[in-house]
Amino acid sequence: MEQRVLLIVNSLARHGDGRLKKLYRFIELAGVDTAVRFLSAHYRQIYVMRDSQAGCMEFIEKLRSISGNRQNEAVDLFLQLHGLPGQLQFFDQQVLTSDLAGWISETLGNNCLRLLYNTSCYGDSHSEDFLQAGFRAAVGSLKINASAATEYPVFCRLWGGAGFFRKNNITVKDLLAKADLAGPRWISDRLAGRYFKEVDSRKIIRGDARLTISS
Repeated sequence: MEQRVLLIVNSLARHGDGRLKKLYRFIELAGVDTAVRFLSAHYRQIYVMRDSQAGCMEFIEKLRSISGNRQNEAVDLFLQLHGLPGQLQFFDQQVLTSDLAGWISETLGNNCLRLLYNTSCYGDSHSEDFLQAGFRAAVGSLKINASAATEYPVFCRLWGGAGFFRKNNITVKDLLAKADLAGPRWISDRLAGRYFKEVDSRKIIRGDARLTISS
């Protein structure tokens, strides 16, 4: 635990469909609280960037600072932003993930980047860029992501170790098989279909699917 840190970048209420502003604010709070609840015992430190702190350049600088600390042997990143194909919406600007990958690579200190868990919409379209930037594994949805309410708590609980996995770390692949369940996802996607056209919350793993919290 002493060598692991988690960075959460969280900004939803400022952008997106105005009809869902209250929902986005709730998801922001739950996104941080859930991770802290299940994962604080498994990371030396959890850094949170919310609202105005979640600007693009602020994110780059924070990641540079964390990766440059030689005490940090593994840096995991949870992105909770609005997304489009190949783009992410930070608090202050919308950015191509290909550009973002270049900036990360240029400023990276110690290459200790490990897992990206991206709950932003179209997260899978961002994954290859983040792998190019240095992450070992990336998880993201195929299109609009609507299943966070059922998937995210399970992901955090199992990633930190629960039940059998308290002593036997679960791989990202096995974790998603338990967290990204077809039944709850289908219900969430159908409900979200009232507001959005391209809804498909299925999560795709790119990179090393055998990664565990201790590897």
